[in-house]
Amino acid sequence: TFTPTPTVIPSTSTTYSTKATTICQPEFCSWSEWFDVDFPASGPNQGDFETYQHIRAAGKEVCQQPKQIQCQAEDYPEISIENVGQVVQCDVHFGLVCKNEDQPGRFKMCLNYKIRVLCCTPNYNCPVTTTPTTSPTSTIIPSTVTSPTTVTTSTSTSYSSTTAPTSSQSTPLSSTSTFTPTPTVIPSTSTTYSTKAT
Repeated sequence: TFTPTPTVIPSTSTTYSTKATTICQPEFCSWSEWFDVDFPASGPNQGDFETYQHIRAAGKEVCQQPKQIQCQAEDYPEISIENVGQVVQCDVHFGLVCKNEDQPGRFKMCLNYKIRVLCCTPNYNCPVTTTPTTSPTSTIIPSTVTSPTTVTTSTSTSYSSTTAPTSSQSTPLSSTSTFTPTPTVIPSTSTTYSTKAT
């Protein structure tokens, strides 16, 4: 006899969800005007100082943390600052510094320079950007598997009668006992019941 027994075996199903955000410019950047607020003067302690401090002192506005800086010689705008032949500091952190005493040659005089900076302001309308991530999500889906269970019922019943003689009678007295078996379900076993009446 085959009796199907449902067995619940959880199976793990992995699904992947991807989150992508809309590209948004986190800040707005633009170049400032060209600043030339200082003019080189002669003397070993002189030079051209186009620093943020001097620019602000002259009434100009410079952002607090510029992203980039560009420096040019007023008379040689087509030549890069590295090729004008002078010792010049062009630094995004403080501006431009040219000292007469640092210059090579006989005259030791700085050229007149100008600078401009790249200023950026945050875009507050832009949400916080997140990189696309792929995260696995596990979901347990119970699946029912029917596994057959074999139940073998085997009942063997033997009947026996025994005649018990008496001392006063020659006629045998027989007593017979009848057994009605009740099947007991025991998987894969065989049980023999024997009844003896005395």
